[in-house]
Amino acid sequence: MNRWLPLIVLLFPLHSPASGQGEEGAAPQDFMKLANRWMVSPEADKRKAAYLSWKQMGAEAMPDYQKALEAALKYHSKALEELVRGRSRAANPYAAHHELAEELDGERERVMGLIMTDWKKDEKKVQMLRKELKDLERLTERLNRLAGADTARFDAMVDVSVEGLAEVTRELERFDDVLESASVDDADLRTFLLEESTEGKDLLIQRKRLAATRNGLAAHAAAEKAHDALGRWATSSMKDFANLLNRERALLGLPPRTLEEKLSDACRGHSADMAKLGFFAHESPVPDKKTPWDRARLAGFAGNGSGENIFMGSTDHNAAYGGWFASDGHRFIMFGGGDTLGVGISGIHWTMMTGNARK
Repeated sequence: MNRWLPLIVLLFPLHSPASGQGEEGAAPQDFMKLANRWMVSPEADKRKAAYLSWKQMGAEAMPDYQKALEAALKYHSKALEELVRGRSRAANPYAAHHELAEELDGERERVMGLIMTDWKKDEKKVQMLRKELKDLERLTERLNRLAGADTARFDAMVDVSVEGLAEVTRELERFDDVLESASVDDADLRTFLLEESTEGKDLLIQRKRLAATRNGLAAHAAAEKAHDALGRWATSSMKDFANLLNRERALLGLPPRTLEEKLSDACRGHSADMAKLGFFAHESPVPDKKTPWDRARLAGFAGNGSGENIFMGSTDHNAAYGGWFASDGHRFIMFGGGDTLGVGISGIHWTMMTGNARK
């Protein structure tokens, strides 16, 4: 038996109306006050005890019960509104993140347009791009800190309001069997109720955006962890380059690229051929290696290639990255699509290829 129900039964003889009722058939006033207070309690047992007790009052009390339910519905709706709008005792951690995320999304879209513009290798424009990315870095760091907020207490308070709404909605269905909620199963009712309110809809959007930030952070962390675990075929210079590229892609909200062995073999072979044969070009004089796609297939890469960059002049991954960043077409490839990256180095010769792994 519900642990709160015996208390109500002791306080109020539910089999018959108590004295002092306002009109014939009405529920006792003292019972109504207690039951209505328990109906909006954060304790689920108290709420359930209130519903059960009302229903045991009999048919005469049902009009009052319906009014009590409608009042409880307003209470829970108001509590949810106060939470989402940040006017309760618990600040809404999703709202602060969402506000900054909207600002950052707009900045990312604007800067991405600049990144993908052909500036004809104008040094001043390249410096401008570096400054824009630095500004994005500051915003991104702030957003990531907000994404790490502990939402447990706030979520628990929201759950109380939504659960209360769901319970009251189910009880109201006994008075109106054509309510839209009646066609929704219990598992989906909570989401249905959130989507039906402005505040709930806003909260769902805020939660989705925070989840996107966390998923992006997790994806980039997983890519860097995967690079750390690669075999001896991946040198520290290759990993450093890949991680640098992914960090800058993250600033623009782009997914990471993961180093792939076969595509890297193709890149390493082309860098070695350029160093050995004294040429610097995407087209190779070596038989069967004429195009980047020939080299990728020959190395056994099973995915689809999308672009190739070549660099000569330094063993430092920062130099290779900076050279490609300053060259418009090469920068487009670094910040374009694709989930896979190949990097191959031979002395001062670098080759980079992008593509999509075949799933």
